[in-house]
Amino acid sequence: MKMYERLIGTRSGQSFLALLVALGLGIAIGSIVSDGVHSAEQQPVTELRVHAGTAPLVAQPAVASLQEGFRKVAEAIEPAVVNISTQSVVETSGRQSPHPEQLREFFGDEFWERFFGEPPGGPSRQTRRSLGSGVIVDSNGYILSNHHVIAPITGRAGRRVADRIDVQLKTGETYQADVVGMDPESDLAVLKINAPKPLPYANVGDSNGLQVGDWVIAVGSPFGYEQTVTAGIVSATKRVVPETGSFGDYIQTDAAINPGNSGGPLVNMSGEVVGINTFITTRTGQYAGIGFAIPSSVFVNSYNQLVTEGAIRRGWLGVSMNTFTMTPEMAEFFGVSEATGSRNGRGVIVTQLINERGEPSESGPAAQAGIQAEDVIVKFGDREIESYWDLRTVVANTPPGRKVPVMVVRKGEALRKEVELAQRTIEDQQRADREGFSFEEPPEEEQKPKEIGLEFQTLTSREAAELNLGDEKGVLLLNVTPGSLADDAGLQQRMVVTHVNGKSVASAAAFRDEVTGVASGRGVVLRVIAPGPQKTVLYTSFVKP
Repeated sequence: MKMYERLIGTRSGQSFLALLVALGLGIAIGSIVSDGVHSAEQQPVTELRVHAGTAPLVAQPAVASLQEGFRKVAEAIEPAVVNISTQSVVETSGRQSPHPEQLREFFGDEFWERFFGEPPGGPSRQTRRSLGSGVIVDSNGYILSNHHVIAPITGRAGRRVADRIDVQLKTGETYQADVVGMDPESDLAVLKINAPKPLPYANVGDSNGLQVGDWVIAVGSPFGYEQTVTAGIVSATKRVVPETGSFGDYIQTDAAINPGNSGGPLVNMSGEVVGINTFITTRTGQYAGIGFAIPSSVFVNSYNQLVTEGAIRRGWLGVSMNTFTMTPEMAEFFGVSEATGSRNGRGVIVTQLINERGEPSESGPAAQAGIQAEDVIVKFGDREIESYWDLRTVVANTPPGRKVPVMVVRKGEALRKEVELAQRTIEDQQRADREGFSFEEPPEEEQKPKEIGLEFQTLTSREAAELNLGDEKGVLLLNVTPGSLADDAGLQQRMVVTHVNGKSVASAAAFRDEVTGVASGRGVVLRVIAPGPQKTVLYTSFVKP
């Protein structure tokens, strides 16, 4: 012991001790990431399963330690990352160029037809090429990528799968891929290549274990530069991007992602795939510090269904949901608070119970479980619900037939219901194109007091019939002033207001009196019916000026 104390008391002894620590740390990092990609000799699996691996590596103070960690993770994941190139033949109108026949004569028929198609000036068939990425997740050659990577051409009927899809491995070997299945709503696709021997494949990590600030790396082929590795952190989890119209529930990261990275893996510091990189937020079309990846909590379910069943089956709850954000006034009106199980007084109001056609009905799963209109859903399974998009996403990503505990608040009382989900057969909206999003921020406006900004009249029986409202009573909105409180609350022309703070208003005078009677600074909660082929009930609110 004394010899050990004398040793570490010298400069040479301290250097020796530091060397031992560094070697130990390097061995530990190597052990952590060694399971990230399986060798070709390991047994293949049919369905993806989240790997119960080690926790993400915590960066050590020494720069060399973090550097070694990135190296090990990159070495582990790169053999499973592939470059995907597609070719699509499209019909185009002839290009207008000066003296096309002279150009054709100058270049020659073979050169012209190879690069420009059939005769210039008339309709022609052209080959369009695109690049993307993917990751091998099964030694039999199953690959995960994005739907928009393998279906790059958009037409009137939606995206069209490319005529040819080639996959290049890190070794340089290239194979033509078959499409196993696609999930356009989550922007996922599963490909299969037939290699003569088992392929190295990546483990899948648990995206639910990610925390903001965790290190991650993205691997792919940005701008065609294959096997490009970039590093960053998790900027946010469970990020909902309504503009995509998808069920993504995304991981947000600042790891550099550019065109060509789509479909490549987002990897934690254990060498496990926790996300599939899919799109960026940008004003220029190139990386601007905000990228999004589909988490493993979403893509594992989609992959397994596509591989085993060939199609995606999504859960359906059988409710119409309030699309407006829960305001403090609405939370107070519906009795929602943290004491009733809501986080920050949030939740989603059930406006109607519906059937598969979107019509009012008590035949759906929610109705069968005892959920009622005007219940507020605050928790679905383990997921706390704060917004319409939270509930829409978690329900859609839950397989039909599964029984899920649902916490609702009814007039201030927390109730637990168990719902057996049915299969979703209708879509709420058209899928948005995933490429080239640009979220422009509106300019700041001069702050000034806002008025309610509504013009209205009593709903007549003729107007009720035109709006398919039957014998509904209420107030028809004639005009909503842009920038007013009513506009901020989402009210629109032709909507019908039926209740103010729970009291029915059958005439314009009653509506005026109820709103006028609310004290300044207090909330005005409105029950409204939106125009459309189906009777859609919504709730919104504003603060009385």
